[in-house]
Amino acid sequence: MLNIPVSRFVWTFLVGFIVTSNLNWAVAELLLNDWAMPRFDGFMRTMDSGGAAATNIIKMTVGFMGPLFVVAWLQASLSRPTSWPARAVFVSLLVSLGAFYGTYTFISGWGNVNWWPLMVTATCDMVTMVFGALLIGFLQQRGSGRTLA
Repeated sequence: MLNIPVSRFVWTFLVGFIVTSNLNWAVAELLLNDWAMPRFDGFMRTMDSGGAAATNIIKMTVGFMGPLFVVAWLQASLSRPTSWPARAVFVSLLVSLGAFYGTYTFISGWGNVNWWPLMVTATCDMVTMVFGALLIGFLQQRGSGRTLA
């Protein structure tokens, strides 16, 4: 059950997703790709490795949207912690543990992928998720009658 109107949830999630997704892309493009790709031993796709680039971008976008949606939903549903920043950080860390660290550890164990660069990637994803959760939390509480505690 949401503690905010559905319309507020929808627009705060969309704004949060657009900002967070672009921040995640910037971190990957500007910082992570050049460092991580050689350490993945051919695991990462490149533009010359075939496949439809647009399809792969859609998969990555939806894959990142799922955990952020869960973060936004939990923030709008939980009443504790009462402080919206604490709730944003708590929920985003909780979701990131399962969504990024858990999944990437599974991929490393199941596939032939180095664990260390996956954990760095999970950390980068988690950091952008925390920033997105803080933005969403701020937008959700702003003007909603909820306190800034």
